[in-house]
Amino acid sequence: MLTDQHTQRPLENQPMPRLLTPWLVLLTVAPVSVTIAASPLPTTSAQKHTLKRHAQRWRELSSFIPVRAATKQPGTRVVALSDKHVDTTGSIKPEVLRILSGTSDIVGISLRNLDISNSAISDLKPLRAKLRILDLYGTRIDDGALEAVGAFPELRELDLGVTRVTSGGLTSLKSLKRLQVLELSGRRINDTAIASIGHLKSLEQLSLAGTRITDAGFTGLATLSQLRGLGLAGTRIEGANLAVLAKLPRLALVDMADTDITANSPGQLAKCRSLKGLNLENCPLIEDSAASQLATLRSLKGLVLTKTGFEKASITGNGLAKLATMTGLQHLNLRATRVDDKAIASLTKLQDLTHLDLSLTGLGNAGLKHLAQLPRLRKLAAVYQVGFAGTKVTADGLSHFADHKALRDLDLTGTKIGDADLAKFKSVLG
Repeated sequence: MLTDQHTQRPLENQPMPRLLTPWLVLLTVAPVSVTIAASPLPTTSAQKHTLKRHAQRWRELSSFIPVRAATKQPGTRVVALSDKHVDTTGSIKPEVLRILSGTSDIVGISLRNLDISNSAISDLKPLRAKLRILDLYGTRIDDGALEAVGAFPELRELDLGVTRVTSGGLTSLKSLKRLQVLELSGRRINDTAIASIGHLKSLEQLSLAGTRITDAGFTGLATLSQLRGLGLAGTRIEGANLAVLAKLPRLALVDMADTDITANSPGQLAKCRSLKGLNLENCPLIEDSAASQLATLRSLKGLVLTKTGFEKASITGNGLAKLATMTGLQHLNLRATRVDDKAIASLTKLQDLTHLDLSLTGLGNAGLKHLAQLPRLRKLAAVYQVGFAGTKVTADGLSHFADHKALRDLDLTGTKIGDADLAKFKSVLG
């Protein structure tokens, strides 16, 4: 209760002072203005978003495949919505939709990992003429939402990973004639999805990581003549039909990490004349006998063989000697393989090598002496990890790189290098 500061009597029956009235009105409206000011939508430039997703999609080999076309749209933005922009029914809040509809430079929407319903996609219809990027990864949408997705004719990039979408529902996407990037994942996507995907003739990048695609199914991708990147990591392929990929004249990168591709399969890619990058990380059947097959891939610039083989079978010195004939290689990852200093000597033939990972291998100081003969080597990883063993590199071995002109990035995490050794790095990295 308000009181007179002098008499302490209640003011409820007294005329309100003229100066007090506007003050109370101000107190009433101030929270409203604060609420409005606190609801801007988080955005990033469309080009920055596209580059980031490209790097995440293809990981360490992303530089060997062109970023999707049509990314140079100065001033355009992508909005990343969060839980506060969605109501309890899984729909986008009306006030958010008004902002999206009234902002001309927004060309992309990310609903990544949000608890949205199918209706949220229909909510975006006002953006039909300008929406180019739609990220629905990790949402609970199902096939019922795909008809609305198919109604965005300008879509260039679509992520449906880890949703409830099935192979059958993909028929609704046939109308996306300009789609360049499509990401799918999860057990609901199998070989029957390929028929629908085959209609998307503008696709340049396709990721099917973690799906149930098999050798029999992916042969249908041969109709995608514009395809540059194909992600098959974690699928059920074994490599029986890899030769069909030779029908894709622009194919630059294939990711088959975490698959059971056999050692006698990689050679089928030899006719892929544009192939620049191949990822075989954690493929248990890829070991020394696969090296002769890999050596036939003369166009390769980047090769990932991280943790290949099973138990004692892996890439060793015998296999590495065959890989050393791939003189065009610029990026080679042999992390957690069974190569040692003696085997590493053969790498001196790879004079174009710029990136090399020998972490968790038998690399020692003697091996560093060989690696110092690689004139273009800019990045070297030689990590040691307790429990997994690894390199035997010490600070003394760095002396071999004292006169090396190119090395700029050296990862020696976990090695036996202490504070007293820091002075030795000056001669290496300047």
